[in-house]
Amino acid sequence: MRKFLILKLILLVFILNSCAQQGINSNTDYTSSVDGKYLYDMGVSYLSSGNNAMAISYLEKALEINKQPEVYNSLALAYQFAGEYEKALKTFKEGLERYPNSPELLTNYGILLAVLKKYNEAITYLEKAVNHPTYPKKEIAFYNLGLIYRELGKEDKFIDYVNKAIMYNSNYLNAYLTLGDYYYERYKKYKNLLDLKISRDYYAKALQLSINDPIIFYKLGLVYKNLNQVDLAKFYLEKALKASQDNKSLQEEIKKVLFDLVENPKSEENLNPNNESKTNNEADQIKNLIK
Repeated sequence: MRKFLILKLILLVFILNSCAQQGINSNTDYTSSVDGKYLYDMGVSYLSSGNNAMAISYLEKALEINKQPEVYNSLALAYQFAGEYEKALKTFKEGLERYPNSPELLTNYGILLAVLKKYNEAITYLEKAVNHPTYPKKEIAFYNLGLIYRELGKEDKFIDYVNKAIMYNSNYLNAYLTLGDYYYERYKKYKNLLDLKISRDYYAKALQLSINDPIIFYKLGLVYKNLNQVDLAKFYLEKALKASQDNKSLQEEIKKVLFDLVENPKSEENLNPNNESKTNNEADQIKNLIK
């Protein structure tokens, strides 16, 4: 259950991103009604802000006037975020009946099917999306295909598709984080240092894309702790602590790891008697930092 909940949350994030990135189709003819474009704009604005009730109200009216693919897509998403899954499914289906090759409709319908655990159907629609010749956001479909295959226990396909997402968009932050987490969890299970080093590399790339992210600092701190590179572990954990002032639960986790590093230094340098005073000074600095 916990595993699917994580998948579901990630999928929902990318659904919203897809909607926000799609925006308004400038080629759409809204001249049939003075209010058509206004209704759509207002609906998308409310959808992006999380007011699903108002989004549905505006988008339902927009769809009565202009049955364009982006209106179907946005209304279906609004229903989905409001927990109206049957209405969302119905709206996606109606949109795809009119526009069977709309990559946004194919992608978001496939994601909704995955959220509902209809994985085989989801794969069908997401595969259609990645094969669309002009779809500019193929990485979203590839990424979600990867998550589905992981749910199905097909880890090779999971890795392959998430890496394809990166190939289509080398700045795709969540793909790097997902693979970093995957290899870190594999290391914890099998104790293979290669998995830990691969995890480090994905987290390092993620940090380049989100340069002051406390979660990424924390993940890198854990990796370097397990690599027995204590100085680097302290460096990233201290940065995580400073960057997470608004996240008290994360700060508590970071403090626990830092205390463990103080009480159980593992690097050969820190175990060297000649460096005892240096180790004690570092310990005092960390203790002052986490008070």
